Amino acid sequence: MKKIVTKILTILAKIALVVLLAYLVFFCYVAAHEWLGHILADEIVIARHGTTIGKLEVIVQWLSVSLQDGRWSVGLVPFRIGGKVLFAIPANPITLTDGDLGFGNFMGTGITALISLVTLAVLNLRKDLPRFPWFAVFFSLYAVIFDQILETFGKPTDFLDGAVLMGINSLLFKIIVIGLVLLQGWLLVRIGFRYRRARQMAQRTV
Repeated sequence: MKKIVTKILTILAKIALVVLLAYLVFFCYVAAHEWLGHILADEIVIARHGTTIGKLEVIVQWLSVSLQDGRWSVGLVPFRIGGKVLFAIPANPITLTDGDLGFGNFMGTGITALISLVTLAVLNLRKDLPRFPWFAVFFSLYAVIFDQILETFGKPTDFLDGAVLMGINSLLFKIIVIGLVLLQGWLLVRIGFRYRRARQMAQRTV
């Protein structure tokens, strides 16, 4: 009886660890989408016009980071599944073009897609995978599903709208996204098969 209880508790502990890791990766993914994507894009666009961001507030689930009068502050807010840039206001008035607006919309998904693709490519180039790369796999799945697919074919279509505002043909962009999703899917499957093969070889050696 004790062995059965111990086994059940071990399984539950492993499941809890995977769920916790999945959440932590999701938080990092949302933070990357908002900060490395939208805010970095806004900073680049505003810098092109000869000024900087004067005020901003970004929410990532339960965490709010804001800049006001040159001072940074961090606070807790009601939980939300994703994140949002509430505002990013330049220090001096500027006029944004369609390309500027499109770049800001595009980069949220663009940066997570780039991180996912580069990470999966690097993992596939490695000779061995001693441990399953849970962090990278979860991040890539989130980027593919919530960013690349939903923000191109769902609502809102920020990824697609941003590309169109930058002058990219809508149909061509959808084809590119489909190809990108298929490529990442193939890389994910390949990682799974490589890890499984490595485990089988290790068991045979033992």
